[in-house]
Amino acid sequence: LLAVLLAAPVFAEDDIYDDVPPLQRSLAELQLGDHFKDVQRIYPPTQKWVPYIDPRGRVMRYRIERAWAKNFPLWTETLLLGFKGGALVDIQVVYNAKRTREKSCESLARDLSLTYGEPRRSGDTIWWSDSDTVLRVFPVEVPTLKRGGGVELRASLEIYDKNLFTRAD
Repeated sequence: LLAVLLAAPVFAEDDIYDDVPPLQRSLAELQLGDHFKDVQRIYPPTQKWVPYIDPRGRVMRYRIERAWAKNFPLWTETLLLGFKGGALVDIQVVYNAKRTREKSCESLARDLSLTYGEPRRSGDTIWWSDSDTVLRVFPVEVPTLKRGGGVELRASLEIYDKNLFTRAD
């Protein structure tokens, strides 16, 4: 009985490490819920950003290349943003070749798992989720300018509203 009582505080102390913090809802200086004008204030356009409607979830999507904004996140080749009901609901960063060589998807996932715990996997995609947000790390194919075409893989990090594809608005 004494051994059980002495061990109880140890177990209670270990329980605090089971609490995983909520996923951060910001990426590349943007926050889920921001409006389009907020994004343009942070990354002033050098040309008109042309949207397209993603039929999956009826999301207004923008693909923003480095040359299309006066400011751009360090290490980033492309930003992919999704808006629904006027609010930012999806932020994806595609890293450039140098950053991908320095931080692979596996390395990014290892770093994130120190904060968010063990991830789930589906093919090449590594992800975490909480009640509001999904965080994914995965490789993206980027066309090369080399002779004969082809693609190179880049590391990509994405956060989006968990109910993005289930909301009715």
